[in-house]
Amino acid sequence: MIKRSTSKDIQFARKLTSVPVELGLPPVDEMWDEIHGYIDILLGRVAPPIESPYLALAECATAYYSRAQEMDALIHNGERTGDIVRGSPYYKFRTGELRSFIELSKKAAELGSRRLTQEQLIQAQRETDG
Repeated sequence: MIKRSTSKDIQFARKLTSVPVELGLPPVDEMWDEIHGYIDILLGRVAPPIESPYLALAECATAYYSRAQEMDALIHNGERTGDIVRGSPYYKFRTGELRSFIELSKKAAELGSRRLTQEQLIQAQRETDG
């Protein structure tokens, strides 16, 4: 069982992510618009919603990947319960655009992680040399 925090719990940091994402399972066209907006951010066409030269890519890509996995899980749940059938727009979206976006955001999160590691190494080298 997952323990939910209460108002008595001490909060040491900000919420888990400050990258805004949508909620639930909207119509397929709205989901496409949502992930297309995320793609524009990840590919540098639009400024990210957080300002950090080191964390922006990793934070955004991880949040967007998580949101895409949530969409995937919601569609799978609909398939399991019979509300979404094979060949429906949701099914086609899950096996098409959503699958491609999941791979894109996963690779972007990996790149963001590598950039953070590189920056840590550079910073350690500066401290050693300086």
